[in-house]
Amino acid sequence: MISILEKYNSISFIGMSKNAGKTTTLNYFIDKTRGKYTLGLSSIGRDGETIDRVTQTEKPKVYIYAGTIVATCVNCYKLSDATLEILCVTNINTPLGRIILTRAVSDGYVEIAGPSTTSDMKYIIDMMKKWGAQKIFIDGALSRKSLASPTVAEATILSTGASLSNNISKVIKETILSYSLLNIDKLKNAKINKLINSAQNSACESENTCINVVENKAGTDYATSLVIINSHETVSYKDCETILGRETAVIEHIDINTRYIYTSGAITDTFVDSLLKNISKKSNLSLIVDDGTKLFISEENKAKLAYRKIDLFALNKINICAITVNPFSAQDYSIDSNLLIKELKKQIQIPIFDVKGVQ
Repeated sequence: MISILEKYNSISFIGMSKNAGKTTTLNYFIDKTRGKYTLGLSSIGRDGETIDRVTQTEKPKVYIYAGTIVATCVNCYKLSDATLEILCVTNINTPLGRIILTRAVSDGYVEIAGPSTTSDMKYIIDMMKKWGAQKIFIDGALSRKSLASPTVAEATILSTGASLSNNISKVIKETILSYSLLNIDKLKNAKINKLINSAQNSACESENTCINVVENKAGTDYATSLVIINSHETVSYKDCETILGRETAVIEHIDINTRYIYTSGAITDTFVDSLLKNISKKSNLSLIVDDGTKLFISEENKAKLAYRKIDLFALNKINICAITVNPFSAQDYSIDSNLLIKELKKQIQIPIFDVKGVQ
């Protein structure tokens, strides 16, 4: 499994749920970098604390080694057990103080709370590289699968396990669904890509009502947008806003000639339900998102889309390089780790393992 470290310079770690084993997985890979690479480490959200602040259960600490570059907030810096030398203070503010870049002078435990946006995280990653980090690990927080975005990290490790359910069949089903959505194919039509980029920029530049633009030293998070393209491969509709919360209004702009619907926001079951009810069964449609983290649809609706031959594409394909499983739940039950791995491997062709069972 350590070959993963040789292939990728940046890896994000995300979990299917709380206590899925993400921090244990992170610690496993941190340990494997010791003496081989200078590691850079940060997080979206807070991690490394002794007690989970949601479930109030004990959780694994994040243990680092001397030389590790750590990007965390001021308050967490003060709580860390490892001795950390401050390298620089950024202008990125969080509820727990500014983000600072530090270097570990000693081995020890740390609390990590990094920036909350992908643009700020990209900035932090660049800064850690400038300070000598050879491998970057980004620890994701609950429901922040945006860290799997290929614009943040080259690869992603997904953690799953008993915390999802005490029913192993449900764990298998939900993990396969999540993997399949995150892993949707990249749109390879260069002309449509160009149309989306052009329409998106012009829509947002012309709108005076765009309020979703945030500027900082890290760069700019551009306003969200919607682009609809017809069978003649021309833009029939564009908007600075996304689909979310105005599904009915968006449906009114879709007809038998619509071929592509792009949104920089999320596609949810609400939109899919409305779309399937209001379009012709002969429609030839593709739905496009930035990446698979923007898909929030059920297995049933995913199957309905496939049956109606409505394709799902991403502008950027996520690279899930491994799945780790945690057979234990914080609610004092466990599932069969070997069986879970065996069943997942029947449908997912990437490394799947229990880090506590790997030597």
